[in-house]
Amino acid sequence: MQEISVYLNSKAGQTGMDFWEKEIGRRLFRSHLNFRHHDSKEDLLISLGEDIKNKVNTIVSVGGDGTVHTLIQKLAGEDIGLLVVPGGTANDLANELGAIKNIEKVISWVRSQETKKIDLISINGKLMATNGGIGLGGQVAEKINNIRNKVPLFKNLMKLTGKRIYPFFAATEILDPSLPYYKLKITSKEFAGIIETPGLLINNQSRLGGSFHVAPHTSNNDGTFNVTAFTHKNRARLIQCLWSMGQGEILPEDNNIITFETDSLEVELLEGEDLNFFGDGEIVSRAKKWDISVRPQTLLVYSQGERDIVDMVNEVTLS
Repeated sequence: MQEISVYLNSKAGQTGMDFWEKEIGRRLFRSHLNFRHHDSKEDLLISLGEDIKNKVNTIVSVGGDGTVHTLIQKLAGEDIGLLVVPGGTANDLANELGAIKNIEKVISWVRSQETKKIDLISINGKLMATNGGIGLGGQVAEKINNIRNKVPLFKNLMKLTGKRIYPFFAATEILDPSLPYYKLKITSKEFAGIIETPGLLINNQSRLGGSFHVAPHTSNNDGTFNVTAFTHKNRARLIQCLWSMGQGEILPEDNNIITFETDSLEVELLEGEDLNFFGDGEIVSRAKKWDISVRPQTLLVYSQGERDIVDMVNEVTLS
C-alpha cells in the first residue's frame, strides 16, 4: 500500500484544513495517509525526518511556497515524490508544475505517477525552488510576511486579492523616495562587473508572483538559472518596466536590464550592512556575500503532463 504523508500549513491556507483532509482522503483512500499538522518549522522538520527515515512514497504539501521551501531542505536528493497543492498566495512552484486549483486533477498525478526531477538553487548552502534575490523583490516579500504575522486580518485581504497583492506592494516600494540602491560585485562566467541596482533576482522559473514574466526563457530542469538586475537610474522608467512585467508582458527590451543564464554565480555587497536574500518567499540567507549554484535534477516532484498544459492555463476554480 502506498504510504503518503500530507503536510498542512494552517497559517497559509486559502481554504480550511478540514476541506483539504476530506478531499485528499476521499481521492487517495486506497493509500495509507498520514496528516501532518504543524505550527512551526521545527515540528514540520521533525515529522519530515521521520517520514524520510520510514521511506514514505509521497509527501503532499498543502500551503504556499514557504512550506515547500522548508520541505525541500531535506527532500532534495531523496527518492520521495513531492506533490505541491496550491494553498498559499503566490503558489509559484505549484503554478510552474501545472498544479491548478482543481484538486481532482492534481491528486490524479499521484495515482498515475506523473513525476519528474527539477533543479534547485543553492544559496550559501540553503536550497531554493522558485525565485528569489536581494533588494526590491526581497523587501516586498519581507513586508508582506511581517504584516501577515502581525495583523491577522491581513490574511483575509490576501485571500481576496490573491497574487495582485505583490504588484501593489512592489509599487509602494518603488514610489518610496528612500528606495535604496545596492552596489554589487557580480562574478560569473557569463558576466562580471560592479553594478548599482535596487534589486537583483535569481530565477529558477519564468514567472514570479504568478504574473511577473521576469525570465521567460528559464525553466527549472535545464541545469541553469536566470540572473536579472535592474539598473535604471530614472525612477519613471523603472516603474514602467516593472508595471509592464506585472501585467504579464514578456521582459521588455531595455538597456537598463542585465539578464543572463548561468550555473554558478558569486554576488558580493560592497557597501552597507548585511542584507537579506529572499527565496521562495522566505529569508534564505543574511550576508554580504552569496555563493549561488544550481543543483541539477535533485528534487522529485509530481507534475502536469505536457499534453494537458494548454487545458489547465485558464482553470482557476476548485472543483
